[in-house]
Amino acid sequence: MQDIKDLGDLMKYFNSSAFIGSAVVVIIASVLLWLIKQYLVKKVAYTTKDDQHKNTFIGMIFNVLQYLVIVLSVVIIMKLHGVDIASIMAGLGIVGMIIGLALQDTLKDIISGINIYNNNFYKVGDMVRWNDEECDVKYFSARVTKFQSLKTNSTYTVCNSQIHSIEKIKDRHIATYLFPYDRDKEAIDAVMLKIAERMKEECKPLKNIRYDGICSIEPTGVIYEIKYTCAAHKTEQVKDMLSAISYEEFKKSGVAPGFSSMYK
Repeated sequence: MQDIKDLGDLMKYFNSSAFIGSAVVVIIASVLLWLIKQYLVKKVAYTTKDDQHKNTFIGMIFNVLQYLVIVLSVVIIMKLHGVDIASIMAGLGIVGMIIGLALQDTLKDIISGINIYNNNFYKVGDMVRWNDEECDVKYFSARVTKFQSLKTNSTYTVCNSQIHSIEKIKDRHIATYLFPYDRDKEAIDAVMLKIAERMKEECKPLKNIRYDGICSIEPTGVIYEIKYTCAAHKTEQVKDMLSAISYEEFKKSGVAPGFSSMYK
């Protein structure tokens, strides 16, 4: 490494091949990270239409590759400036142990992040229950996850190694309607199909809906079932709309269920 004693030496250093090489390494590393990110976006977008899955995958993989590129760039720059990496590594001793211990938590976070992704604990955009709070998953990387509380709008940044279990709030729901035995099945089918059709046309947050007909026969009557899917944080909105449309169609048709109809 050059000795810098005065302004002249400093100017020589900035004009030196080592400094130019370092600048080139930084530029190449930046371009490489950009290309990696673009490749991941295109590759995953090509294999899946699930934006939540794509964002989660990119956040984790890019984070790992970013660490690798940065470490490699630092090593190359040190070599350009004449630093003997092998001697430093051999002479680390206690310092190396301290660094190793310091990196333990980082490695735990990365391993936990891979485990969360592989086992589909959650993905970006999911609604989960964390620390007894309902939250949106706003960001996920190899090291951390960011949750946003639906109640307080607060954002929590949690190391992945601290997430041992979590409840993913379901997006599939069932609406059950209890009809008396003396109701005509064909009339019930007609009004229930009409409810499902209107929900498809009018309820934008709804992903899909299906009328399944009779699901069980109980001592108090016959239970009919509608199954639907929506984003977890849109559940209440969809449920309210389904109730309103059901009421309108039952009123028009004169076919009404009993008092035990419910959503779950």
